[in-house]
This record gives sequence, C-alpha cells and structure tokens, in this order.
Amino acid sequence: MSIYLTQEQAEARHIRKTQYVSCDEAFLDCRLPGSMPKENYSIIGPGVTQSASQVVNLKEPHGFNIGAAAMPRGVTNNLHIHFTSEVFICTRGEWLLRWGPRGEEGEYVLKAGDIVCLPTWIFRGFTNVGPDDGWLFSCLGGDDTGGVIWSPDIMGQANETGLYLAEDNQLIDRRAGQLLPLGLKWMAPFPAEEVARLRKVSPEEMRGRVTTAEDRAFSSHALLDACLPGHASQLAPVIGYGITQDRNQRPRVQDPQGFSIEWMRLPPGQEAGPFLISQKMVVICIRGSVRVAFNEDVSSVVELQEQDTLSIPGEVWRCFANASGGDVELLLICAGDERKRPRFGETIQVAVGARGVALDASDYLCRTELMPSTSHWLK
Repeated sequence: MSIYLTQEQAEARHIRKTQYVSCDEAFLDCRLPGSMPKENYSIIGPGVTQSASQVVNLKEPHGFNIGAAAMPRGVTNNLHIHFTSEVFICTRGEWLLRWGPRGEEGEYVLKAGDIVCLPTWIFRGFTNVGPDDGWLFSCLGGDDTGGVIWSPDIMGQANETGLYLAEDNQLIDRRAGQLLPLGLKWMAPFPAEEVARLRKVSPEEMRGRVTTAEDRAFSSHALLDACLPGHASQLAPVIGYGITQDRNQRPRVQDPQGFSIEWMRLPPGQEAGPFLISQKMVVICIRGSVRVAFNEDVSSVVELQEQDTLSIPGEVWRCFANASGGDVELLLICAGDERKRPRFGETIQVAVGARGVALDASDYLCRTELMPSTSHWLK
C-alpha cells in the first residue's frame, strides 16, 4: 500500500538552500585561532553538533543525518573521531583532508564533485584551501551518531578559551558562566595509549574511498523505465547498494555505512519513474533543477534548485523530471545497507515488456527472451 503525500506535506519536506541556518559555535574548537569563523548546518537530523543553539531543518529520523559545512579560505576543522560513518560531498571549492592522531598519516585534496567515505574511529580534520568559502555536504550514519571525540591537544587548547565538554558531549561555555549539569562529569581527554591503538589508514586505502567525477561509472540502463522514450536516466553507485537494477554495477565503497549514495543524471527533457521504494530517500540537487512529482496521480509537485534538499518517505510514488536546459545531476541517499528494489506501475511494466525488457528473480534487468515462462517482469 503506497503512502499519499499532499502538496503541503511535499513542500514541508523540501528544504531550500535559503532555509539552511548556520551555527558558528557548534563545536569545541570554534574559538581556536585558525578555526573561526566557520558555519555548521544540520539539515536533516542533529548530526554531531555540540551546541544547543543549532537549528535543525527536519528533525525526523532517517537512519542517517544530512548536514553541511562552509568556512573561509585557510580556516580549519580540527582533528576528531566519529563512531559512525562520515561522508563528505564537495560541491564547491577545495578542501585539504588529513587524518591520523596528528594528521600525519595522509592528506587528500577534495574538489568539487568528489565524495569521500571516511572510516570510523580515526582522527580526521579538514582545511579550506580553495579560493572562497566553499561548501561541503555531509552524511553521517545513524540517528544517534554517538557524538565526537576530539584530539587531546585540541581539547586542551579549547579549554583555555573557556569551552569544555560534559560527558554527554554537551558544549559548556564556562567563560559565559555556564555550569556543568547536575549529575554529569567533565569529558576526559582520549587516553594516549588508546590513540596508539587506533587503526592506520594509508593514502592508497583512503583514495579507494574517494569517488571523483572521473571515477563515476554511469549506466544508461540502471532502471526499468530507462528504455522508454523520455526516460533516459543514468545512475552511478558511490556507497552501498542503492536503487540500480543493472546487475553489473558495483559501488566504489561496499562496506556497510547504514545508507547508500548514488548519482542520478537526467539529460534535457528526460525523467525517471514514477516508482517507489520501501526505504526513506533524501535527494540533493547538485546541478540544474529537477521537478519531483508525487503519488500515482502526480498530484503534488516540488521543484528543486541547486543545493536544495528533499526528504521522501518510503512507499511514496515519485518521478524525477529535468526542469532545466542542461543535464541535471542529483544525489540519491537511501536508508539501510540492503539493496533497494524500485517498484514501477503497471503502465511502465507493460511498456517495457513490449520492448523485450524483463526483471529476473533478483529484480535485475534482462532480456525477456532469456527468461523462462515463469518470468515475473509483470507484477
């Protein structure tokens, strides 16, 4: 049974870039020289912000969090550890990523179009080395990310500015007279002996977790309807198993993160769908503009511009249509490590069947004539 989305509900799940609200003191290091000013955004879910003043556009749990960071050239986000997956999606500028207890194990410069999936339990930090304030979207695994562990050196320097952390990861400004909440202790620095036990990541391993524009492997037959006139969508998996129905596609990062990420490209005049999946999906419009129509009767419609974000519940019909003159590029982020299985309506199933396209028993695309008489392409 599909879920009907009203126009009002659809618009409430469309988060325009102009609606993003930054927090300038979201983290422990926000007063350190060379680490300010910087903007932290929590778009879907609270992420790992340590400030009670952080605005979250959509608080509904998705199984992952979507946020963003922007800061002037030369400003640094200092070394810290995450317990769940952290993915950076660079849409503007250049960012020097470094990792290791003191940032000594490796460096990589992220450029526009790059996506990196960082391993958990390693210290990581980044600096804007581009010409302007840049923009990094982030995707963090889980509804509860567990907070952040800062480098002991950074924690000590931050304490000198008056900022401390309670053991529940809450930021306390002692300079402003804030007190430790009753029943809590101060967070202790990460033990030096545990720092020494952390895994080491080589530059070669980290490069394997980066997907650049050149690394994308698009398929023009990734969805059931792609063979139909006006439906020439393309997909390129990045992290985990998303919605592709091309059995030959493999994501560059395959270890479980709690979500999948893949690129969708729509040439001018083309669309994808309508289809539905069981999992929640977040769409980020990276290039161009896209019209998203919901429900079988296409009764609710929103139009995403570049950098806009859209949350789509599971079991909702959706259709993505190019609304601009050039190619449209979207990021599709879906909850769960399992492979997602798009379901199309009977009209599309009949149309593709007439063109000799079928779904095999694993819901991957194949030629109808290759299937036994028990083929289930028409469901």
